[in-house]
Amino acid sequence: MQLFIGETIKRLRQQKGITQETLAEYMHVSAAAVSKWERNETLPDISMVIPLASYFGVSTDEILGLNHTKNEKAIQAYLAENQRLAALGKAHERFDLISRAYGEFPNDWRIVEAYMWQLNYDPNCTEPYGNEVHKDELHRLCRRVLDECHIDATRYAALSILGGLYLLDGDSDKAIETARRFPDYWMTSGEEIEHCFAAKEEDNTPWLTQLRENIWDLTCLLQVKIRNAALHAKELDSRGRIKCYAQAVTLIKTVFDEEDFGFFHQDLSDLYLWIANRYVMLKDLDLAFKYYELGFRHAKAYDDLPKITTHTSFLVRGKVFDKSKVNSDIEANMVKWQAECLRSWGIYEKVKDTPQMQALLTKYEPFMADKATFS
Repeated sequence: MQLFIGETIKRLRQQKGITQETLAEYMHVSAAAVSKWERNETLPDISMVIPLASYFGVSTDEILGLNHTKNEKAIQAYLAENQRLAALGKAHERFDLISRAYGEFPNDWRIVEAYMWQLNYDPNCTEPYGNEVHKDELHRLCRRVLDECHIDATRYAALSILGGLYLLDGDSDKAIETARRFPDYWMTSGEEIEHCFAAKEEDNTPWLTQLRENIWDLTCLLQVKIRNAALHAKELDSRGRIKCYAQAVTLIKTVFDEEDFGFFHQDLSDLYLWIANRYVMLKDLDLAFKYYELGFRHAKAYDDLPKITTHTSFLVRGKVFDKSKVNSDIEANMVKWQAECLRSWGIYEKVKDTPQMQALLTKYEPFMADKATFS
């Protein structure tokens, strides 16, 4: 209970916008005493509970932390349901859920962080998007987090959103200044944890486990960077873009040399479809449909994955991919989503009436559905 009392006093004091010295003056104790309460080094005398509750306008139960267990159970239920809805791509239901959670627990930083992201990407808002519609509220929440919250992950979330708001306002200088508050690539939690373990120990399993975790993450990051170069580098022609996409494919295949692609089936599906589109532009339909087929084959392989995939390739051996933990705003499964994307692209008009395209879509039509649920 001591832990909750200290946290509660600190939270209530910060919400009231007063210093430890001010609270100490009202409670007729020293500022050092208040500091020790908040650091969970000592408890306030029992005679202080009622005055504290009266001063902050809360119940004595809240001061004593008696509601903590009940609230924590409710918060965990909200967070678990949020993840379930995210995996199913239920964007609107997720927005409504987190909005309710924030209304009930506006002072829990986990809920505040989730609420900020929901406002930022509000599925109810398109042109203008969520970050523009909720700009003032997002500024307020980000500032509150940076002023009051000491959880690093939540603070970084606020900085990320705040940087986007500055860009929205056309203030690139402030956006860059905000971006510089993040650590560089080498100062991530994964890198730091890896350094905590010794590679030369007789049993270096902890080090190797973290190394493989980092390789998985870096593969995800690097293939996205290569993909983005292929998508947006103006100096590349169609053959140059195909080469760039192929380099991302090679990276994935190098790391997952036993073809235990797991989550990366999704990335391979994207890459192959983009390669196919470029071959359509080059009027090489034989190669185009070879890669369309590969794209849909990997989309189906992703949909067919079990809930848990444990990788076997040496560089990532033992890394677990839990499909139910993926965040998505798409309710369709991967095959259905790729078919919808394909039909929406202008390039589709060039091949939609060909026998090859009709055969391809007919082949994969039975596998198009909404996402499967996980028990």
